[in-house]
Amino acid sequence: MSKEQNGRLGWVERIGYGLGDLASNLYFQMFNMFLLFYYTDVFGISAAAVSWIFLLSRVWDAVNDPVMGVIADRTRTRWGSFRPFILWFAIPFGVAGYFMFYSPDLSPGWKIAYAALTYTLVSMLYTAVNIPYSGLMAVISPSSAERARVSSIRFIFAFLGGWVIVQFLPPLKESLGGGDDVIGFRNTMLLFAAMATILFLLTFATTKERVAPEATTSDRKQLGEDIKTLVTTRPWLILVFAGLINLTAVAIKNGSNIFYFKYVVPGTSDVEVASFGSGGWMAMILGVMCTGLLIKFFEKRKLIIWLTIIGGIGMALPYWIDPGLRITMPGVETGAYSIFGLEMTSVVFFPENPRWIYIINLLGSFAAGPPVALVWTMYTDVAAFIRWKHNRRITGLVVSAAVFSQKFGMAIGGWFAGMLLTWCGFKANMEQTDTSKHGILLLFSLIPAVLIVGQGVAMFFYRLTDGQMREIEKELDEQEAASVPV
Repeated sequence: MSKEQNGRLGWVERIGYGLGDLASNLYFQMFNMFLLFYYTDVFGISAAAVSWIFLLSRVWDAVNDPVMGVIADRTRTRWGSFRPFILWFAIPFGVAGYFMFYSPDLSPGWKIAYAALTYTLVSMLYTAVNIPYSGLMAVISPSSAERARVSSIRFIFAFLGGWVIVQFLPPLKESLGGGDDVIGFRNTMLLFAAMATILFLLTFATTKERVAPEATTSDRKQLGEDIKTLVTTRPWLILVFAGLINLTAVAIKNGSNIFYFKYVVPGTSDVEVASFGSGGWMAMILGVMCTGLLIKFFEKRKLIIWLTIIGGIGMALPYWIDPGLRITMPGVETGAYSIFGLEMTSVVFFPENPRWIYIINLLGSFAAGPPVALVWTMYTDVAAFIRWKHNRRITGLVVSAAVFSQKFGMAIGGWFAGMLLTWCGFKANMEQTDTSKHGILLLFSLIPAVLIVGQGVAMFFYRLTDGQMREIEKELDEQEAASVPV
């Protein structure tokens, strides 16, 4: 049996598909990790204004995701249903991303308007490219096992994009800006935007759609039936909820990293900050690389549950590490502090701590890797499940839910982070009060940790097992074979 017949892909196509998520994450992780800081400390917008820009723009953008999924499902071209959008929108996406960081000299009110307009435009173009890109994974192969392999490779490249951002943005910003952060961000984003455009075009050129779409119409009745089918599919609802919780946590945690090292940990060098971020991303990449091995011994659902809980515990531990990076625990002697007005004390366990926060970050990041890749394969499993149970191909609509939950989670997380900074009295580029530092610490540790553990709890209710998927794929293959004219 040939690779084409058993659903296996060649390495050129696997890597070509993965390059698309490297392109996406040159934007996504730039926004996730640095955009709140850029808007407050570089562009000069208040944290409160940024929080509302994030909320309103991301909610509007999230609403567009299912619409884009419906459009992609009903698109028919010689390139397929999903690949053409990567081709059509790669260049506009790159151009808009550059202008988002152009940072024109405007009055405070017009700065807010410019940020809101460009951020919303880039988010909509991200949807136009990334929803079809995500849908492409569901039709690139009929095999769930091969889609799992492709997903693992995809997220190696996705996390590589995050590593590129944390490793190279600080030095590029300095060298390309000559010490001016405004010029540095602008020129660095020009480089990343050009890279993203080229990578998306390579994805288009190296991939192929193999699962043929069914004949569809654009009438409202069918669309209504598609949506009804989707919202009554329990596995889909659980994945959406889990994704929403996850991205809320990720938006809060990653957006607070730079604030934590700038304002809470005094004297931290740029090299140390870069090593913290890049080390975490490399650990996540290693985790993703182990996904194929892990799923040979553990069911996907159980892996996600336990790894997210472990990752959440690791994310919480830095709350008990003081600004000198010494591990502490609540309830005994040393140093008093308060949690929402509640007086607490802490005791130092390792006075000469060798940067335990970095070790904890590495372990937690490794645990976070496999769940990200596995959740995306579950979305494609749900698409196959709906096709088997309801005889409906709504792949674009199904995977649009993944990006919808990402966008909505980022909206909530970004809004919450900005508002908590505001409530704690944060002032950009100034010495922070103890209350402000404590707010940043909560954003960096306890708050996202609770959400991540909540994601693991939600996945406990996901009941579409690996064994069921193998039976479903077998029946679908038999149906396909029976429908082919002899």
